[in-house]
Amino acid sequence: IFFRANIMYERLQRFWKEARPLLLVILVVEAVACLWFALDDQHAPAAPDSSTIVTNLMDVFQHSGIEDADEPQYDPKMWLQANNSNLTFSGSQTVVGGVTTSTVTIITSTTVISICGSTSSGAVDLSGASGSGGTLDCSCSCDLTGTAGTTYSLSTYTNTGSNSVFTSTFLSISTSFTNTVANAVFNFDATSALSLASGSTASFTASSSFTGAGVFEALAGSTCTFSSSSTTTFAVASTIASTFSVTSSSVTSFSNTVSVSGSSAAVSIGSSCQFISTSTTTISSSATFTAAAGSTCQFSGGLSCASSSFTMTETTVAISTWTLSSSTITMGSSSTVSVTSLSQSSGTFTASSSTMTVTSTATISGATWAVTSSTMTVQSTMYTSSSTQISVTSGSTMTCQALEMSSSSIMTISDSSTTMNSNSRSRCRGKSKFRGRSGCNCNFNAGLDVDEDSEMDLQSTTLTSTSTVFSSSTATLSSSTITSQTLNGTNASTTMSATTITVSSTFYSYSSSTTTLSGGSTLTVTQMQMSTSTITISDSSSTLAIEGADNTAVAAFGTSSAIQGNGRLGFRRGRFTMTSSTFLVALILSSASSAFGHQRSLLQTDLTTTSPAVSACGSVVSGSSLTIASGASLDVDTSCTYGTETWDIFGTSSTYTTSALANGNVDVQSGGLLVLSSITGSPNAFSINGTLTLSGSMEVI
Repeated sequence: IFFRANIMYERLQRFWKEARPLLLVILVVEAVACLWFALDDQHAPAAPDSSTIVTNLMDVFQHSGIEDADEPQYDPKMWLQANNSNLTFSGSQTVVGGVTTSTVTIITSTTVISICGSTSSGAVDLSGASGSGGTLDCSCSCDLTGTAGTTYSLSTYTNTGSNSVFTSTFLSISTSFTNTVANAVFNFDATSALSLASGSTASFTASSSFTGAGVFEALAGSTCTFSSSSTTTFAVASTIASTFSVTSSSVTSFSNTVSVSGSSAAVSIGSSCQFISTSTTTISSSATFTAAAGSTCQFSGGLSCASSSFTMTETTVAISTWTLSSSTITMGSSSTVSVTSLSQSSGTFTASSSTMTVTSTATISGATWAVTSSTMTVQSTMYTSSSTQISVTSGSTMTCQALEMSSSSIMTISDSSTTMNSNSRSRCRGKSKFRGRSGCNCNFNAGLDVDEDSEMDLQSTTLTSTSTVFSSSTATLSSSTITSQTLNGTNASTTMSATTITVSSTFYSYSSSTTTLSGGSTLTVTQMQMSTSTITISDSSSTLAIEGADNTAVAAFGTSSAIQGNGRLGFRRGRFTMTSSTFLVALILSSASSAFGHQRSLLQTDLTTTSPAVSACGSVVSGSSLTIASGASLDVDTSCTYGTETWDIFGTSSTYTTSALANGNVDVQSGGLLVLSSITGSPNAFSINGTLTLSGSMEVI
């Protein structure tokens, strides 16, 4: 017994000697804890039974040198689990959450907030926190609570948990935000937000959702990447001022407003990726939006582009309402765009080998369009104004229900494989210009009005219209073919050169209108009405032909109607009336269509084929007789002046100006040619002081 008692005594002495440091630590900790809770307003003067600080005694024993070979060895560092506790850290510490809320007071660059620990849910209260930096780690269902209007700054947010709830928490991330767990949900109340600061990155490699009423924002200088075929949905308002890249067949979907703004904002939708927005989307302030080949963009809530750019290549885009202002739009190869309604003020729109369909109206003001090898369809009215310039070329097709041009806008359709179609009556007014070039085709299937000082300028163009009306306007037509059921000119100026116009019904020319045909132009009409207007058929190769119909009144020439020039006016069938009108052209009355093919009623011969050939201007061509034999010609220019002569014609004596004098008989033999050229409204006479014998030909040109 004594021996055993002695051994026990020695062991107690040894324990007392080695345990004194432990007892001292316990006493100090207890004293500090009591003092802390005594000073804490939330606990004083009650005892600190609401807080539990559990320490791992094995760690302490390891530090004290007491070891037991039967016990496992632990990493010699202290850890704290805080349940419903207030903790203040100023150094490298770890806050481990739990089922109940832990409160963080000071955030430093070395703070690690591990919300979950080993539990399935955790909560952290940041409402009293200050400072910035550190890491937040959520691996379960996490709740963050803060104070509305306060920004909490962390360096890193790593999410591997299923659900995060933000209440009055505006969380700013300065380094990185990462989500790697599929179907994660981030829920925000109206006073919460996730903000990516400049220089930070956000990586979404798994599908996730941002729900609630808060805000997701990526500030200028940050980077967001969506990859690995992930689908990320945003039910919160989203502000993007950063590099925003959707890659690797990923999808981003927005059901709340989206704002892409600022010169640092660059949204990139990669191949086979999708950008879907069912709410209003705005791209502004030098932001860029780029969609790559095979991508899809949907803006069913509408898209507004202001001072920005939108570039698409082999992209499918669907937009409800598209509003453009001072923006650059580029539709690249094989892109397809469908729009409900389109409105653009200033900026540029370029379409190349693409297709766009607008199911409602398109309103273009002060913008520049270039459509190349593309198909553009506006199923309602297309309005152009404010000096808008639209060029359609290289095999493109522009189709609209109706075209309304105003305010000095210009539309140019060019090349032989390009077509313009309008299915309802269209109008070009307000000093606008419609231009056709290089063999293009323009079809106004319900007619066209050109008025208010506007202009139609067609060169090598084929135009078809049911009814074409020129009123207080100008039409310049060159080497073109126009087919219209009716053609109406009221105070209009129409100039045709080497142009063929066919009017299958009635041609109207009223109210000081002027029409000029030259260069072999042909105006063929079925019926014609004319008053107080002038038609000039400038050269002998141009013709105004009235086809008419048998036993029908086909033409009426009213007061102050004048058809003049060196061309020809032909009537094939029917009746026409003249009232105080003037025809100063060659007139052909013949039912034979071939009669209109004559170059003139008096044929014009190429004088270079005659020999000898004499041209006389203000001269005496012979002192006695003059003989013009076969093959020879004499051309007297009646615009020249030789002298004057007084003639008595039917008892009336008048003085006339002469252009040339043959002082004797003139004999034009068979095969010979006498030409009186430069005939105008007041030609000078060719005076023959003798007898004219005409066995050959005489032409008046």
